Amino acid sequence: MQPSAPTSSLKDSANRLAQSALGLFRTRLELASVELAEELERLHTRLTLMFAGVLLVLFGVLGVCVCLVIHFWESYRLLAILLPTLLCSVAGLFLLQRAKTLDRANGMPFAATIAEFDKDREALYQAASRAHTTEGTAP
Repeated sequence: MQPSAPTSSLKDSANRLAQSALGLFRTRLELASVELAEELERLHTRLTLMFAGVLLVLFGVLGVCVCLVIHFWESYRLLAILLPTLLCSVAGLFLLQRAKTLDRANGMPFAATIAEFDKDREALYQAASRAHTTEGTAP
């Protein structure tokens, strides 16, 4: 019985080491996930600023369109006003809907990987528990 005691202790130590390593790796992966989420937030901020800049440029284009409408006011009043208005409205609504869809689709990065590490850690823990239980019942 004496030779099996060091082996059992070695297995337990190896299992604890593996669990600790997986826990450490999971923590590092969570940190990377948080950092990636922060980077995505920064990207979102940059895109928002870019969108605001584009919007201001579009106001300039709108001013030019208004000048053209004023120029053609006598011959094509309604068409000169409605056509650019409808085109811009439909395009704007489409882009806003697309942005909302993309925003909702983004989840926490690496969530599936973290879940898999949790499963691996639990499986190792259960294997260690079974090995410890079966060694305790061996003659």
